[in-house]
Amino acid sequence: MKLSFRFMLMIFFGLFLSSCAAQTNAPMPVYKDKDVSLWKSCSIKEAESLGASAKDADLLESLSCYASLFESGTVDETKYAEAGQKVAKAYLKKNPKSGVGHYLYAYLVGKHAQLSPLSGLDLVPVLEQEALLAVKLAPEVDFAGPDRMLGELYLEAPGAPLSVGSLSKSLKHFEEAVKVAPDFYLNHLGYGAALLEDDEKKNACVQFNTALKSKSFNKKSLENDTYKKLIGACQKAPAPKK
Repeated sequence: MKLSFRFMLMIFFGLFLSSCAAQTNAPMPVYKDKDVSLWKSCSIKEAESLGASAKDADLLESLSCYASLFESGTVDETKYAEAGQKVAKAYLKKNPKSGVGHYLYAYLVGKHAQLSPLSGLDLVPVLEQEALLAVKLAPEVDFAGPDRMLGELYLEAPGAPLSVGSLSKSLKHFEEAVKVAPDFYLNHLGYGAALLEDDEKKNACVQFNTALKSKSFNKKSLENDTYKKLIGACQKAPAPKK
């Protein structure tokens, strides 16, 4: 009976992760951390070569490169997510207090879960744990990326007992992301989406309009499935054609 329940749960969770994988995102702007730059262009050859090094700096560059390759859509295979996670573990074993290291590890675990939905049931707790460590160690990285990541996870994941979804936790982390990086539009869009789910339409639209006015705003981000309800609630309907 336990195996049957787990199987059904994995199917349900797989459908959830597949829907997340289908979302369209705008390219992330390059973020320059003190140890590494995130989301800059690189090749799979560079990722693999740097990942074979014994130097910490090279391992972190490799980890960043794997994440960038997924973010840009250059790669979308489980084997590369697994390779990146292997590099992350090697780096974090020697640098356990690296916030950016934990953040990139969480990112690659998330990609692995999207590409292999039946593994997602076991991977989501790892993603959550690594993102929480990143929040503790380096909340500012990637324009408040760790809090934004957790906000998205808690907003999109099924709630207990199926998974970790929690609207209250989502709101908490998005609110913190807005405080840490108030100029980054994705923090406001995410917070707005969570507020709308909490029936706070007025405040949700304040966040939506703040995002639109941000210098960092990329309209392609509005294609993301997460923001469809927010757009519908906050944008005025176009006038009917005459």
